[in-house]
Amino acid sequence: DILRTYGDEPRARRVAGAIVASRPLHTTTDLVHAINSVTPTFARQKRAGLIATSARVFQALRIAVNEEDGALKEVLERVAPWALARGGYLLRGKSGGDGVMDEGVLVVLSYHSMEDKMAKRVIRDGKVDLFERSSRRRGGSLLEKDIYGNVIDESTFDVPFEPLTKQRKATEEEIAVNSRSRSATLRVALRI
Repeated sequence: DILRTYGDEPRARRVAGAIVASRPLHTTTDLVHAINSVTPTFARQKRAGLIATSARVFQALRIAVNEEDGALKEVLERVAPWALARGGYLLRGKSGGDGVMDEGVLVVLSYHSMEDKMAKRVIRDGKVDLFERSSRRRGGSLLEKDIYGNVIDESTFDVPFEPLTKQRKATEEEIAVNSRSRSATLRVALRI
């Protein structure tokens, strides 16, 4: 589950089975050999070869070990709304009636699809809910909507952000200057 969730690995079960069968693993080379046993060295699709598969596996393990998903969730759900409200208060010197500012800009630069999904959900729904699949429809919002996409009952759900632009990807020129920017996604939203 770690490989599929954090690494977007299409062959997650096969790779996980090979890793378990190759235990004990003492070095990263041992891990690459385990991955190699179920992965073609070269593949027709760009994402299917040994190098791409190994990169996704190592990425998934890094995210799981460092608990990067928990840290990002905390920042997006707790720290960002607080910092935006506090920053607006300090800049303008006054606050709304309830002490929370109505302004602020949230900018999230993500380098992985899981991070981008979390940012998208926070902007759209106000919560991450990455693993609570039963609480929402597949690919949909937590909000109840009519057939035209209009929110049916806004009083039960407070959406804190309004997207200012669509997601932005790096241009070809940016990728030529910095190849690591090819996976970066930028999302910008206004606190409402």
